[in-house]
Formats: sequence, structure tokens, C-alpha cells
Amino acid sequence: MKSKEVIQEVRKALGNTKQAGETSVSIEAMDNFMAQLEKRAEQVGEFNKLEHERLLKEFEANNARNIAASQNMTSHSIEMFKSVITAGQAALKSSMIINGGAAAALLAFTGKIWTEGSTKLVTNALTHSILLFCIGVLLAAFATGTTYLAQFSYAREWRKTGNFVNVLSVGSVLSSYGVFLYACIKASSSFAVHFGTL
Repeated sequence: MKSKEVIQEVRKALGNTKQAGETSVSIEAMDNFMAQLEKRAEQVGEFNKLEHERLLKEFEANNARNIAASQNMTSHSIEMFKSVITAGQAALKSSMIINGGAAAALLAFTGKIWTEGSTKLVTNALTHSILLFCIGVLLAAFATGTTYLAQFSYAREWRKTGNFVNVLSVGSVLSSYGVFLYACIKASSSFAVHFGTL
């Protein structure tokens, strides 16, 4: 109970006594009234203390919950970021391996048919396919470089630049796969001509 409220209670009690026609107040009655007022003040003070403690505990609980939620979101974001990086690295590696392996295999086969003899159309198609596989490897290598640039941009908080370079990286890897598919079709058709299966 605040001191102002105590004074108001005393005035109110005196006002009621005055309205009742009394001109004096007994010391004993005043002492009893003050004891009751003190008891009420203690109860109100205890209630306020309990209310304050309740609000403090509620704040601590909310704060702990918010911190836990924030940490959970942060760890989730980190794990998602790691999985995206891992998937991107796998896509880059597979793009380089399939294009590089296909170029090496075709190069060996082209050397063999060159010595045995084949039509100019077949050798041209195979050498063109080798060139396409090499372009696929180059696109995958380019994507590796742009991946680094994207990460650098995100680290510097250049979001727009990072997003653009990231799209460029993904486009390079997809182009590498597209070039691989086209070169496979071209090489397959030249094999069909060479072996006479068409």
C-alpha cells in the first residue's frame, strides 16, 4: 500500500467519524484503526510482492522459451545450409566426373577407330562429342568458381550479388548436364553409323 493511499484511508475514516457527529477520536480506537490499516498494508505489500515474483517468473519463462526457439531455428538453418552445400558439391562432382569420363572414353575409342579406319562423318561426330564433353567439364569447373563467389558474397552480406552468382552456378551445372546429354546423343548416333546398326 502506498503512503498516499494510507493518508487517504485515514482521512476517509476521520471524515466518516466527523459525519457521524463526533468531535474527538479516541486514542485506542485510532490505534486499532492504524493496526488494521497496517495489516491491510502488509497484505497488499505481500500481494504486490507475489505479483511481482509471478511476473518475473513469467518473463524468465518467456525469455527462456524465446531463446530456445531462436537456438532451434539457428541450428535448423545451419543444418539446412550444410545439406545444401553437400548436395551442391555432389552435383558439381558428378557433372565433372561424367563429362570428363565420357571425354576420356571417347578419346580412346576415337584413337582406335582412327587407326582402323572409319568415315569422316563418324570421326567428326566423335571429335565434336569430345569437344562437348570438355565444354561440360569447363562449365562444371566454372560453377565451382562461381560457388565460391556466391559464398563470398553472402559472407559480405551482398545478398543480391550472392543470389545472382548462385543462380549462375546452378545454371552452369544444369548446362553441363544438358551438354552431356546432347554429346551422348551425338556420340551414340555416330556409333550407330560406325557399327552399321542404323
